[in-house]
Amino acid sequence: MGFQNEMRQMFLRIAAGDVEPEEWETWWNSNRLKLEETLTRGDRGRIMPALWSANYYWMAKTQSGVAYYFHTQGRPVKTSGYYEEKAREEENRDRQKTMEAYHRKTAQARRPWEEYLEKHPTESISFDWKSLLGTPPGQKPAKAFSYKKARTTEQWKECGEELKLRLKENLQAKIAPAAKAYGMKKAGPKTFVRERNGLVSRIQFIGYFRGGGYEAIICYLCPIYAIQYGILGLPGHVSQGEYFQKMNNGWGVIEYGGEAVDAAAVESINGKFDDILTFLAGGVFPEWQKIDSLETYFAKERRDYLKATEKGPNDSRTGRPMWNLDAEGKPDPWRADSYLFGVWDLLTGKEEEGYARLEECVRHNSDYMKDHLKEFPNACNDSRDAIAVMYRNAQLFLETKEISDAQERQNAIRETYEEVCRFMRYYHGLAKKTERT
Repeated sequence: MGFQNEMRQMFLRIAAGDVEPEEWETWWNSNRLKLEETLTRGDRGRIMPALWSANYYWMAKTQSGVAYYFHTQGRPVKTSGYYEEKAREEENRDRQKTMEAYHRKTAQARRPWEEYLEKHPTESISFDWKSLLGTPPGQKPAKAFSYKKARTTEQWKECGEELKLRLKENLQAKIAPAAKAYGMKKAGPKTFVRERNGLVSRIQFIGYFRGGGYEAIICYLCPIYAIQYGILGLPGHVSQGEYFQKMNNGWGVIEYGGEAVDAAAVESINGKFDDILTFLAGGVFPEWQKIDSLETYFAKERRDYLKATEKGPNDSRTGRPMWNLDAEGKPDPWRADSYLFGVWDLLTGKEEEGYARLEECVRHNSDYMKDHLKEFPNACNDSRDAIAVMYRNAQLFLETKEISDAQERQNAIRETYEEVCRFMRYYHGLAKKTERT
C-alpha cells in the first residue's frame, strides 16, 4: 500500500473518531518527512498545529483539519463527535482538579470567614430551585416563522414582540420565584430588591438599548447608603466562576431581537434562563444570605477572603487566569470605595479616617461635578446618576465635620445617615421617589 493511500486511510479513521491521540502522534512523527512532501504547509498547520499535544482537544482540531483537507479535495466526509465529547469530559476533569487546587490555596483565608459565620449564624433558606429548570409551565407553543432574519419593519416588530414574550415567561417562571424565596420583592417588571438590616440586594435585567431583549444583568449587595460601584462583592469563584461564565456565554440569544424566535430559539432562551437561575440560586443568593448586617458585610474575615479569591487559577487550556478582579493597587476611578468605607468609619467612631476618605472622594470628583451640575442641576436627585448621588451624599456627611462638640457631631452623623438612607431607598428601588435639596 502506497503512502498516499495509507495517509488517506488514517485521515478517514480520524474523521470517524477511531484514532486515539497517542496513536496519531506516533504515526505523524514516524511519517513526518513523507507528510511534508505530500501535504501543503497550510494543510500541515491545520491537521497538526504547532502547539498540538496528545489530548482530545487537539484531536478535535486535527479532525477539523482533516475534514477541511477532504473538502478541498472535492470529497467531503462526515465527522464523528467523539473527540469533541471526550474533549469536554477532559476539560471538566481538568477544571475540577484546578478548582480543587484553588480551594486548597484559599483555605487559609476561608477558614476564618467560616468560623466567623459559625459565630454569626443567619436564617437558612430551603428552596428547590432546580425544579424550576427546563420549559416554563404553561409556556405558549413556539410560533412558526417564514423567515430566519428580520428584514422589514414588520418582521423586526414581530421578532421583538415574540422575544419579549419568551423573556417574560422565563422571568416569571424561574427568576421571580427564586428571588421571592430569598425575600426579594419586585421593583419593576425586570427588577427585584430586598432590604435587610441596613443592606440592600438588587437584581436588574437591563433592556437592550436597540429595543431587543436583555443587554445584561446587574446584581449587587451593598449598604443602603452606598451606590453599586466600589463595593465589596462576592468571592471570585461565585461572581466570575463556572456558573457566571456559562451564563455569559451565548448571552446574545436573549439580547438581540432581529431573528425569528422559532422552536429552536425558544429552547435556547429557556436554556439561557436555566443558566441565569443556576448562577443566582446556585451561587449568588446563598452567599448574600450569609451577610445579614453591616458588621458582617465589613468584617475583616470577609474582606480577607474576598481578597484571596480575587484572582482565579490559570485555565489549563489558555494558561490565563479564569478570572481576575485584582485592581493591582489602582484606586476606584470615582473613589466610590472611599465613600463606602468613609461612611462606615464615621458610623463606627473612626472619624479621622472617615472624614479623610470622604474628603478624598469629594476632592477627586469636584471638577467633574462642577461642570456636570451646570448641565444637569438636578443630577444629585437622579437615581440614574450614581456618581452625582454619591458626591452629594459624601458632601452631606462632610458637613458634620464642622460641628465641634463630639456628641453633637455623632448625633449629626446618625441623622445624616438616616436622611441619606431615606433617599437611597428610592435610588435602589426600595421606595417611591424621594426628593431632597
